[in-house]
Amino acid sequence: MAKEPVPGRVKTRLQSVFTPGQASRLAAAALDDTLEAVRHTPVRRRILAWEGNPAGRGAGFEVIDQGSGGLGDRLGRALDRALADSPGPIMVIAMDTPQVTRQLLQTSWDGADAVIGLTEDGGYWTIGLRRGPAAEVFAAVPMSTDRTGAAQLARLLDLGYTVKLLPPLRDVDTPGDAAALADQYPDLAFSCTHRMITAGNPTGLGPAEDLRMIFDHAYGGLPLRAATDVGVDPLRVSADLWRRPADAVDRLVVARCQAPVLDLGCGPGRMVAALTESGRSALGVDLSAAAVEASLRRGAPALRRDVTGPLPGEGRWGTVLLMDSNLGLGGDADGLLRRCMSLVTAGGLIICETDPEPAVDRTHRVLLTAGSVSGYVRWAQIGADALGERARRLNLMVNERWSAGGRTFVALRTL
Repeated sequence: MAKEPVPGRVKTRLQSVFTPGQASRLAAAALDDTLEAVRHTPVRRRILAWEGNPAGRGAGFEVIDQGSGGLGDRLGRALDRALADSPGPIMVIAMDTPQVTRQLLQTSWDGADAVIGLTEDGGYWTIGLRRGPAAEVFAAVPMSTDRTGAAQLARLLDLGYTVKLLPPLRDVDTPGDAAALADQYPDLAFSCTHRMITAGNPTGLGPAEDLRMIFDHAYGGLPLRAATDVGVDPLRVSADLWRRPADAVDRLVVARCQAPVLDLGCGPGRMVAALTESGRSALGVDLSAAAVEASLRRGAPALRRDVTGPLPGEGRWGTVLLMDSNLGLGGDADGLLRRCMSLVTAGGLIICETDPEPAVDRTHRVLLTAGSVSGYVRWAQIGADALGERARRLNLMVNERWSAGGRTFVALRTL
């Protein structure tokens, strides 16, 4: 159960110390940590009951709308819907406990009808049911009070459920909660965000703005570092590759492009410059102002845009390029491919650079650092074989596949 982290609408109790933008930024990081824990939990179904615009966060989840009513109404509705579609057990958690782990979510129920995990402030961080109807479980339970947890437990027992208590957690409601969690769990995205804000970053920026700042620093000449908890760099970071002119491998891509060409995540414009030099009309788009300025300086047309927003010439591009590791940006490759499909003309090409490992298809949480700016993003590693499988599901045809200079590419064609 989660809602869009809109400034002023989430974590209002944090605003005694933080600005609305900073509070929403902390809420977004807590949500990302929570979703990450669920993604790594081996379960049959993952459902995101959402309020607002999920904005790419639903990768790997069935996204449903919470609907109207109080919290108890929405909890009962979401659980009853899930139980109607498949048998239990089912657990629900919110976005307030970023320290939750898959080990906690996998705790044995020991045959109980229900589980509940209480919080230190009198609420609860999870409730799970083996059977419904769920709506009656939440009837007459006061929500968001210091006795909600006790009342909810009493309600379960009154209905005849056998209940197992899960370990208690501290949820993030107050600035003190936030500081304590950031200190106790320093590796969380939430904790990184908390450190950035309390270290004197007053901007209250969101994830997209963080990414812009990081790449502005990197394209401006500062080293860009990428780290994951499994030691893999899905970005295959190479500042030299970004800044130098297109090489022989890049020119093999250029030769396959149908004009006009849109380069998504163009960086300093090496591909746009090479396309223009070949006589093909081309445009680059990038989040980073520094990248766009560098591209324009080398005579390569570029605009500062977010690929999820409106772009010029939608539906009329002959080719859309996803070079380097751009296919994995955001961790939602299917969503990005669908966006590319909306940009190209009928029969157009989507040319993707893929991971050198053909079958790999996994998503990492990546900590990017450039200078004094850092932030977490999701990035997918997708090999050529895995991309082919995704393409078939999306009704895209694999037009060509090739390798050169240790790099691998796949050209997809819309049908």
